[in-house]
Amino acid sequence: MRIIADENVFEPIIEWLRANRHEVISVRDSGLSGVSDDEIYEKAVKEQLVILTMDKDFSRMLRFPPERCGGIIVIKIYRLRVDETTELFSRCFEELDEKKTVGKLVIMTPHGVKVRSPKQEKET
Repeated sequence: MRIIADENVFEPIIEWLRANRHEVISVRDSGLSGVSDDEIYEKAVKEQLVILTMDKDFSRMLRFPPERCGGIIVIKIYRLRVDETTELFSRCFEELDEKKTVGKLVIMTPHGVKVRSPKQEKET
């Protein structure tokens, strides 16, 4: 999977993804720190990247339509140590494959993974 990791994503999560053969562009490491959510989204659209973030704003599908980029994964795992968050993330991420993610909004919580498609949003 080709991923752009927002600057709020813990480094151990990025390292875990890379160790598991995912191509990850880190906002922190690529000179994009401090750019707006809109700029991150536009880069993801242009390069068809999956956005990985802990920023709940990206779950607003009307503002950031996941079908225009490679998909959006929002990690809503809070108030845990970094190692606990990384462990929980890795278990949740293993449930996903690229087919489940492309063009979709994926929400990860301590209780599991929810996948929302833009089509579902329009129907409700």
